[in-house]
Amino acid sequence: MEFSSSSEHIKNVEQLPARQGVEDHASKISHEIKQIVEVQMRADDQKRLEWAVENTELDFDDVIWTDECTVQLESHRRFCCRKIGEAPRNKPKAKHPVKVHVWAGISLKGATSVCIFEGIMNAPMYVDILEKTLLPFIVQVMPTSHRLMQDNDPKHTSVMAKDFFDKENVNWWKTPPESPDCNPIENLWHELKEFIRRETKPKIKAELVEGIQRFWATVNIQKCERYVYHLRKVIPKVIELDGDATGY
Repeated sequence: MEFSSSSEHIKNVEQLPARQGVEDHASKISHEIKQIVEVQMRADDQKRLEWAVENTELDFDDVIWTDECTVQLESHRRFCCRKIGEAPRNKPKAKHPVKVHVWAGISLKGATSVCIFEGIMNAPMYVDILEKTLLPFIVQVMPTSHRLMQDNDPKHTSVMAKDFFDKENVNWWKTPPESPDCNPIENLWHELKEFIRRETKPKIKAELVEGIQRFWATVNIQKCERYVYHLRKVIPKVIELDGDATGY
């Protein structure tokens, strides 16, 4: 059995209060951060509640609900078959799967064209997409009145984006933060991904892009109405939960 020297023992004992002090300080900081987050969440819930109360009449005839999502190739099926008693096999997943990004908008008067792109979307790319997809839709479908709904992503609220809105007279309808359940297009993205998984089953990027385009051809006024009117369930639930997330 080995024993530490008396000098090493004293050194270790002296380090204990210092280490304890660091841990106490870290714990205090963690508690303060948690309190700040809780205050911010309550503030966000209040904004969601106020928005829901203001929109109980579902007056969304001129709203264009927009967002982007990511769609990727899947190298495995969602389900696999195995014999009774046989251990399930691990499903392989690509380390860097092929993927593309999609931006679009829906409204009670139909959908915008779909924009499929690669890379990281920044403010200049976002403005370019709006210029090529949103503006033609406004001119053709909503020339007299419109409201653009977008989330509060930094590129959406950037100085460049705001300047674009001012220049092109785009009416940005501000909505509460942390509210994906209040944007009907979020559920449409789920249907898109299911369509790609079950119907298209792409093996290469070209097939993935073609599948997205095929799906978007099915997004007619009736489908848009179904998703927008889903807010008939969401908004009362937001009010019932005092602004908390609904899970829809």
